[in-house]
Amino acid sequence: MTTRRRFLIGTTIALGGVAAGVAFKLRDRSPHGTLLSAFEDARGDQYVGGVSLDDLRVFGAKVPARAHGCAIDPHDPDRVLFFARRPGTVAFELRRDSMQVRTIFETPEGRHLAGHGLFSRDGSLLYTPEHDYARERGVVAVRDSRDFRIIDEIDTRGIDPHEIAWLPDGRSMLVANGGIMTHPRTFRRKLNIPTMDPSLCVIDSRDGTCAEQWRLPDHLLSIRHLAVGQDGVTAVGLQYEGEPANAPGIVAAYRPGAGLHLLPPPVDERRHFRAYVASVTISEREGLIAAACPYDNGVACWSASPDHRYAGFVPAGESYGVSRLADGTIIASQRDGQAFEIDKTPLRSHFLHVNDERPIRWDDHWVAV
Repeated sequence: MTTRRRFLIGTTIALGGVAAGVAFKLRDRSPHGTLLSAFEDARGDQYVGGVSLDDLRVFGAKVPARAHGCAIDPHDPDRVLFFARRPGTVAFELRRDSMQVRTIFETPEGRHLAGHGLFSRDGSLLYTPEHDYARERGVVAVRDSRDFRIIDEIDTRGIDPHEIAWLPDGRSMLVANGGIMTHPRTFRRKLNIPTMDPSLCVIDSRDGTCAEQWRLPDHLLSIRHLAVGQDGVTAVGLQYEGEPANAPGIVAAYRPGAGLHLLPPPVDERRHFRAYVASVTISEREGLIAAACPYDNGVACWSASPDHRYAGFVPAGESYGVSRLADGTIIASQRDGQAFEIDKTPLRSHFLHVNDERPIRWDDHWVAV
């Protein structure tokens, strides 16, 4: 029986028309693995799926609402959960082995999702950042990963929690509190810019205690996206809510024991950023932090070493998703369905040419399996 909370969507596609002509011309090797993302087709229909870098095929299953980020079951990588873009209230489960998709839960009344979520290391729990607009607070709902009932809640010590991520110990959770008040009645309109209060918190997932809370000097820098390195050094993607030309930076770095620090670029490079980062990643192999800057068509890069010097800007199309593959390769998506690899020496892009007979538009995030 179909219900509001739980139903099989059932429309599945293997986009041979989109991906059959993909050709990877990357030096002496091709990338391997799978990248997961939400996307839409030329008609505006929404899908959850991704692209296999091994057989060059885009795959997806149709869903009734736009999704944003996803979480992979640590013990069953064919099970992937996608979360609605704010102010959406539903999440979807995609089985990659059968390409079946279903709606798995809806947020409680007065709350909406932030487009992100996270499994516990043992896979038994699911953590979802949620904006409790009725009470003007941020929470991380702790759900049983089998039936998705809420068994606990964590106060995020802020509002507008967006992305969450594990530090290497597997119990300390980084929470990006964006600090922006919104309400579904006004859709995505930002209601508190003069008083917004973004912060980055380190929260013990076992008891909800907050071990650290960090703020940047300019309160208009909304803290949005996270990418954690093997040593806990974290790239933090920012979005500036003032005049873009006045943005002091778009990326910060969190280092355990040293706190949160803005990575200021050279003044003449700030024009590239337009005050907005769609996603970030960090690669120890490449020694790079990469931040997608869609409004100026490219990816900004910093060194991943402790000095975090500015490495340069890689021009590309309307870049949104950046992700690190298992071998450390950095892959970025363009909104128009194309993709490219970032090469550090010299800093440049190598394009993955996707056949656009049936164009798609990737959403903001790629997650590597």
